[in-house]
Amino acid sequence: MAARYVTGLVGALERYGERPAIGAGPRVLRFSEVLDTVHRLAGALADAGAGRGTGLACVTGGNRPEALLVRIAAHLLGARLTQVVTGPAVHGLEFVLRDCLPGLVVHDVPVPVTGVPLLGLDELLARAAGREPAEVPVRAREEDVARVTYTGGTTGRPKGVASTFGAMAARDDRRGAAWSGTTHLSVTSLAQRAGGRCLEQLRAGGRVEILDPFTPGEFAAACRRLGRVSTYLTPPMVYRLLDDPATAGGVPGLEAVSYGASTILPERLREAVTRWGGRWRQGYGMNEAAVISRLTPADHEAAVAGRPELLASVGRPAAGVEVQVRDERNAVLPVGRTGELWIRSAAMMTGYWNQPGLTAEVLRDGWLRTGDLGHADASGYLYLDDRVKDVVIVDGVNIYSLPVEAALTRHPAIARAVVVGRPSAVTGEEVCAFLVPAPGHTPSQAAAADACDLVARDLAPAHRPTAVFWEPDIPLTDRGKPDKRLLRSRAEAGTPCPGAPPAPGR
Repeated sequence: MAARYVTGLVGALERYGERPAIGAGPRVLRFSEVLDTVHRLAGALADAGAGRGTGLACVTGGNRPEALLVRIAAHLLGARLTQVVTGPAVHGLEFVLRDCLPGLVVHDVPVPVTGVPLLGLDELLARAAGREPAEVPVRAREEDVARVTYTGGTTGRPKGVASTFGAMAARDDRRGAAWSGTTHLSVTSLAQRAGGRCLEQLRAGGRVEILDPFTPGEFAAACRRLGRVSTYLTPPMVYRLLDDPATAGGVPGLEAVSYGASTILPERLREAVTRWGGRWRQGYGMNEAAVISRLTPADHEAAVAGRPELLASVGRPAAGVEVQVRDERNAVLPVGRTGELWIRSAAMMTGYWNQPGLTAEVLRDGWLRTGDLGHADASGYLYLDDRVKDVVIVDGVNIYSLPVEAALTRHPAIARAVVVGRPSAVTGEEVCAFLVPAPGHTPSQAAAADACDLVARDLAPAHRPTAVFWEPDIPLTDRGKPDKRLLRSRAEAGTPCPGAPPAPGR
């Protein structure tokens, strides 16, 4: 049977023919033009050797709309797609292009690979444009691997997450309806969640606008131009918009915001929701499992109306997802106890590409170990406390980084905080904090000491950071998450980011 994920998308392209579909500035493709181009691209890719079950890598130097069309064409053929959008935080590209076993690499930037057929993206587009119009049937099947998506590799080399077309359909079923009546403004990497969100919008007959690169000014201008906008933002993007005087009080035209990729500070989330208004939705998920839980627009409304604790939550499990909190012996823990989150759903990955040992570690009897530590409350809301590998163990006591980071940012001089551990000859490990000053505040020893005292009062003395570094900004991975691997190395070396203000000391 043809893959439902692909047939549904093709059906939408046929059904909404003359509606605007994909734009990137003045040029906007209609649904019928997207469908025609996808068929031509599929034919050109097939001529170049791509087909059902073959590996196809697409590497671009930015979020080009054409890469989204290549993705749809690859799905039509049933090819196994690996997409990479390069950038300052992307690393391991040579490894990825070896590991995904491509039969063809499409690219618009130099790629470090040999022995594999290469095809420039612009050349592919020219070949496709020169073809006679011809419909390409859907060759993908439910059990075929649709994508091998590589993680950011913050704890080591990148890992390829293999997902079938059947799993992609299950993910699409539970993403939730696209924001009705809006244009989806895509500002994050098309190789990660943004690509799926764009296809979700197209499936619902909505328009997609791609903005690259993201800046507060360009984002605000696009929202004003498009009129009614929905978007997906990472927390650092929310912070940048809040800290920019031009967008701090609101963004005209922005009606709905989904956010995720990393934890968001509750106080800053409250600022955004109350200042900007509109509808807000959080999705907690991962490449290995798609969306695990949601904090809905109704939850956000309840939070600002009198239940502020919900702003620290990642919501309740999404439809079709089972979640358990387990201890080190895999025993299920009661409400309120912190443990590792295990999940089960039809949208889970089949495993890590070419890594059966690692797959066996995380997939157990149909359940996936997320590597996230968290707890649930009596109403079923989930709260994240840390990553298993990020816990700082001080004198044998587990110190979870997220509560410490939240406490630090309650100080008015602190805009952002990231906590990591480093070895200590006295306590085994010690808590190190990287702090970004709030606008209008100058880094100082006094502010750092006050913020650390706040941690001790709010949590316990053992949680108080013993080493602090002021930074101009927090380094991020290509997925918009704080790069804790890099920060751990800097903490161990005792060196702040280049260009950082002087450290205030302990």
